[in-house]
Amino acid sequence: MTGRTLLHYQILEKLGEGGMGVVYKARDTHLDRLAALKVLPRERVADPERKERFIREARAASALNHPNIITIYDIDRQDGVDFIAMEYVEGRTLEGMIAGRGLKLGETLKYGVQVADALARAHAAGIVHRDLKPANVMVREDGLVKILDFGLAKLSAGEEQPGDGATVSLQQLTERGAILGTLSYMSPEQAEGRRLDHRSDIFSFGAMIYEMVTGQRAFRGETRVSTLAAIVNQDPKPLGEAAPGAPRDLEKIIARCLRKDLDRRFQHMDDVKVALLELKEESDSGRLAPLPESPRVSRRSLWWLAATVAVALAGVFLAGRRTAPESTPAWRVTPLTTYAGHEFSPAFSPDGNQVAFSHQGDIYVKLIDGGPPLRLTTDPALDATPCWSPDGRRIAFVRAVSSGRDLLVVPALGGPERRLAHFDALAPAQTSGPAWSPDGRFLVVGGDGLRGLVQVAVESGEIRRVTTLETGQGSDYHPAFSPDGRAVAFARGISAFSATLLVLALGADGTAQGQPRPLIDQQMQFQGLDWSPDGRFVVFSGDVGSRSLLWRVPASGGVPAQLPVESESATAPSLARRGNRLAYRRINIDTNLWQIPGPAEPAAAKQPVLLIGSTYADREPQFSPDGKRIVFTSTRTGSLAVWRADRDGSNQVQLFVLEGGRVGSPRWSPDGQWIVFDSHSKGSSDLYVVSSEGGAARRLTTDPSDEIRPSYSRDGKWLYFSSPRSGRTEIWRMPASGGAAVQLTRKRGYEPFESADGRFLFYGQQSGTGGIWRIPSAGGEETLVLPEGVSGRWAVVGDSIYYMEFATPERPARISVLRMATGQKTEVFRFPANARLRTGGTALTVSPDERSILYVHVDRDESDLMLVENFQ
Repeated sequence: MTGRTLLHYQILEKLGEGGMGVVYKARDTHLDRLAALKVLPRERVADPERKERFIREARAASALNHPNIITIYDIDRQDGVDFIAMEYVEGRTLEGMIAGRGLKLGETLKYGVQVADALARAHAAGIVHRDLKPANVMVREDGLVKILDFGLAKLSAGEEQPGDGATVSLQQLTERGAILGTLSYMSPEQAEGRRLDHRSDIFSFGAMIYEMVTGQRAFRGETRVSTLAAIVNQDPKPLGEAAPGAPRDLEKIIARCLRKDLDRRFQHMDDVKVALLELKEESDSGRLAPLPESPRVSRRSLWWLAATVAVALAGVFLAGRRTAPESTPAWRVTPLTTYAGHEFSPAFSPDGNQVAFSHQGDIYVKLIDGGPPLRLTTDPALDATPCWSPDGRRIAFVRAVSSGRDLLVVPALGGPERRLAHFDALAPAQTSGPAWSPDGRFLVVGGDGLRGLVQVAVESGEIRRVTTLETGQGSDYHPAFSPDGRAVAFARGISAFSATLLVLALGADGTAQGQPRPLIDQQMQFQGLDWSPDGRFVVFSGDVGSRSLLWRVPASGGVPAQLPVESESATAPSLARRGNRLAYRRINIDTNLWQIPGPAEPAAAKQPVLLIGSTYADREPQFSPDGKRIVFTSTRTGSLAVWRADRDGSNQVQLFVLEGGRVGSPRWSPDGQWIVFDSHSKGSSDLYVVSSEGGAARRLTTDPSDEIRPSYSRDGKWLYFSSPRSGRTEIWRMPASGGAAVQLTRKRGYEPFESADGRFLFYGQQSGTGGIWRIPSAGGEETLVLPEGVSGRWAVVGDSIYYMEFATPERPARISVLRMATGQKTEVFRFPANARLRTGGTALTVSPDERSILYVHVDRDESDLMLVENFQ
């Protein structure tokens, strides 16, 4: 096969061979990148049923978008050869790294956590690996783990038919001459030919971790039969004997993975991951206790030893009472929830032993010490932002209904709901709060459209105003009561991109006493706040660049100090009134740039291909005027910055560093020499320009309003942009070098692009009637051109408008094109049903020759709740 080309994959060399095929190193000639090709032997596809299983399992694996699972590029066939094209990984297998010696504890935990996280994702999708072993786990030079072979994966939710390869009996294995190494990691149920589920992977994982620690296989006999018998009937050598000094807790984790009884084994891979994470944190801090050794000593020696130790401890205790300072326990950060999807809005119960939160649109309560969560609400509408009554008997929350938002209360153990208040649709787009007063008499809520904070009496439902803002002054949100109820801290929005943190003194009846005072001098975007139990400080989530970090500031005000929480996005902090605990939301979002051919290419070739990606957020692509380069934004360096790449995705370069703010909407000048973009590094959002070759960015606007979504005129003399300078967001125009701006639209305008001939300006609307509109480039009559168009999901190319439509119950998501010369609309591409398309920012761009379309796909979007113990 070496030297042969399959489709656009040129085979370079053979990498290895397994039971389900031969793997080759290849070059993707379309994208000029390396790939791995797994070719299924012809005798395997002679059976149509086997071939169908091969395709089904490969498709299942391709749906697993996870940084520790190999990426599938293509599933195809040419000249009678069936193959899967996948990501090529440079590194070493765990099998080669173990090499009979084992790994260091830190390495074992580092790699084990990654494998556990990947398996948890697969199991959540209903997929069981079924062949997990060190040879199927690759470690790159940077320490990133990749699980290589889901070739034997099986949809665990599906029916398993006899003979489909879902189970393998002892007789079948011995007859087929299966590889001894693979046998050593089988679960007992797999060895006995019983039905498998995700717990089989947990057993295999335990066997793999055992070998990583000890350098020895957990189960190995002289023959295949004796190896399988050991798996079914024997336990491995105790970890303390095989690896002296190994931690006791690791021995317990491995033992629970290797239980023969399915019901006594770990039931979910998430639980294994959490246990390993805790162990890793203790190991990193040096607090991990090894398994104790058992030397032989006489009873007399033991008696003298005990007496000596007792005297010594007494002396240490007395000396410690006189001289030793009290030590502060180290922080311990562990996942509180690890469910599929998003968990948000954590709120501690008054005793600090339970957390209420929102998940999948409903309110749940979970004990800190474990157990399944209790679901309190089941309404199909979105329920969010729970908070506890001071006596711990009720939970208040906000429900999104078609006419606005409802404020409700439900018993903490479940029961009938009671509506306290309704805010109509003109009120909060996002109602913030509620916060329950310490005396239990009222709740405070805020949010967009409420023109400040309002107070709702718990018994009567009476609504009174706490703070007042004039129309257009922003909003007050994230209210939190001080423990004594005599003050409320909250965020006040100044613009769409910045806010300030305030504290307002309250009277006994909850009314404002004077004006609010600032807690910090900085302006940020805030993602939640709470008071310490003693009222001495406030913890809040504030944005720095693209990251939401946790901060602490004295209640009297001052300079905030960052909390040492390792997360790209830590939001919604909640402090327990008892138990020294902090909970927060950790968000994980990975968006990447995918490519499909334009309408000139045949329909069969229109398979999405990852063009630019990382494990962070890559988004907002724009082709250069000559189509040879791409500009985009990325958070891969820790802050959201503007990057440039060649058309094929190669030569990715960061153009500049702009500290302290997010950037967005990068657009090329007509000659390709400059990139204009928006950034709110100075508080409100302004326009900046930077050379397309990189360098220092120059600020173009200084107006206190938010200037966003810029673009050049075709002759390069003007910049168009969106701004609320006149009271609502409209389109403005100013000289490209900076200067006075002139308003062009009067009926709302957003995201402008000039037509190819420079005569017209096309733009979208975020509100109002929506759609894509047209106006003469110097201003004039505004005309609706494309009702289906949505801001961020359209592009002007020549005399055409490409636009993306999200899925509806009637049809899947798709990209279409409007030819303005004829008025004809044509579908260009129809997305798979499982596509997750980005909703915000620039999500679509088309090359000038219309041969390439880039779009932003959400490859990972989830959040978990984290728990900090020993928070002081």
